[in-house]
Amino acid sequence: MQTATLAPSARLRRYIQRFLVVEYTSGWSNTLLPGLGMVAAFRFKGECLINDRKAPNALVTGIWDKTRTLTHSGCCANVLAIFTATGAAAFLREPVEHLFNGTMPLEYQVRRSQLDLVEEQISEPSDHARRVQVLEQFLMQQIQNRIPDPLVAVAVHRIRTTRGSLRIDHLARHTGLSQSALERRFRREVGTSPKKFAALVRLRHVVGLRRAGASFTDIAQAAGYADQPHFIKDFKRFTGQAPESFFQTASTFC
Repeated sequence: MQTATLAPSARLRRYIQRFLVVEYTSGWSNTLLPGLGMVAAFRFKGECLINDRKAPNALVTGIWDKTRTLTHSGCCANVLAIFTATGAAAFLREPVEHLFNGTMPLEYQVRRSQLDLVEEQISEPSDHARRVQVLEQFLMQQIQNRIPDPLVAVAVHRIRTTRGSLRIDHLARHTGLSQSALERRFRREVGTSPKKFAALVRLRHVVGLRRAGASFTDIAQAAGYADQPHFIKDFKRFTGQAPESFFQTASTFC
């Protein structure tokens, strides 16, 4: 597997975190952990299965709170636009919260002729920078006159800086909103509740600690769990496995 990360241009930085080109030279299967943002993906070579179902060539996926299995054919390649936590809502006509735990073909959002042209242009160049340029032009055509909610952006930043270990009523007070108002605005911008987003941030923190070699006991303490049984229960809720089993069997995950 080969990857290349490219930064978005200045006009898209508030919406796009990064572009990622992923190429597989042989068949490959990996476990995709629950993520923190939405992704638009364009495949320009090969085939891909998501949970054993054929994926469309162009798709957008929402935030997931469970693992998925991606299976790529040999010589498969994709270019991904990874949105910021509040970025996808500016591009999609579908409310982003409707895409929670879901994947949608992009042809539901734009004309098939537009997608055919973008897919053709992406598959032609050998230069990844040109592929990203094509995708940026496409995204600029879709963008709506909509600026991400600044208070939701504050809430997202607060959740990230605390690594997901905070109370939502405290978060609401930090933003100056009532808890119900924060819930509504957060779902509309991010695609899930602040509580769920915080739990996913904490999960990612846990994975990072384990990759760095921390023991499960130390992880439970560092991630703010009351004790190790609570940590195990929470981890299993997202991955379907206890931490020890997951890290032994999921040799390839991201």
